[in-house]
Amino acid sequence: MTNLNVNDASGVQRPIAAETNDDGSLSPRHGLSDTATALQTAIKVASEATRAAAEAINAATAAIRAASETTAAATDAMAPAAKHASVMPSDTTVLTGVVALHIGMGGAVVVEMDGVTASYLVQGNTVLPVKAQKVLATGTTAAEIVALIK
Repeated sequence: MTNLNVNDASGVQRPIAAETNDDGSLSPRHGLSDTATALQTAIKVASEATRAAAEAINAATAAIRAASETTAAATDAMAPAAKHASVMPSDTTVLTGVVALHIGMGGAVVVEMDGVTASYLVQGNTVLPVKAQKVLATGTTAAEIVALIK
């Protein structure tokens, strides 16, 4: 057995007893002393704790990223329209980027979204917050319709 000086976590040298080869290196055939085994166990526990902390940090980072994307989407949804265009009701014309419709003269407004048709009875000078893909001529009696576009 040879006494080896090993630095602990605080940098203090601690002597440990271990069997060594003729050149002073640790012998792979024999176990370490109780002190060395305790240090080895402490290092393993610290390594596992570090790995668990890294996984927790990665999970928190992913959650923050998801929250940021949700916030960005919500902010984008509340942002004012960047463009507008007059809408002539048509059963075939497809609209893109519409976030709402302004109805100048009230009446029925029939819109299609994702293949589903809905009819709204709207007063004049009203904003209808729908992402319409079509304003259908069939059934629409409102006039002066303006699309608000992102």
